[in-house]
Order: sequence, then structure tokens, then C-alpha cells
Amino acid sequence: MATWSRVCTEVRAIIRWALRRSDPPPPPGTGQRIQAAEQAVARRQLLTDAQAARTTPQHCQPTEIVPTVTLGHESNDGRADR
Repeated sequence: MATWSRVCTEVRAIIRWALRRSDPPPPPGTGQRIQAAEQAVARRQLLTDAQAARTTPQHCQPTEIVPTVTLGHESNDGRADR
């Protein structure tokens, strides 16, 4: 029993040690390089979208506003005697 308990204790200690270990930090400047790459991709996408918007014909048709007409029986305040 004592041996099994000691093995479990050692295994638990090794697992805790392994979980506490963190990956080494990335080299300096890595975050800046990643950010620069993401910004370049976003810039290219914006330029592509702008170019597509310029070359696509815009079919704008005027909107016709039609006045609404209410009939006499719909405009009363709900009383049937009018």
C-alpha cells in the first residue's frame, strides 16, 4: 500500500510540474511582425473592395414616394356613430 501511495504522489507531482511549465516566450518583435502582416492583408482587402466598387456600375433608381391615403371610416376615433 505504501508503495502504491508513493507512486501516486510522484505521478501527481510530475503532472503538476508538467502543467505548470509554460512555453518559452516568442522571440522579440514577433507580435509586431504578426500585426504588420494582418494589417497588410486588411489593406489589400480594402483596396480590392474599393476597386470592385469603382468598376461595378451603380444602378440607382429614384425612389418614388407615394402619399398614403386614409379613407373616411378609418380616420375616425373608433366610434361607430360617425
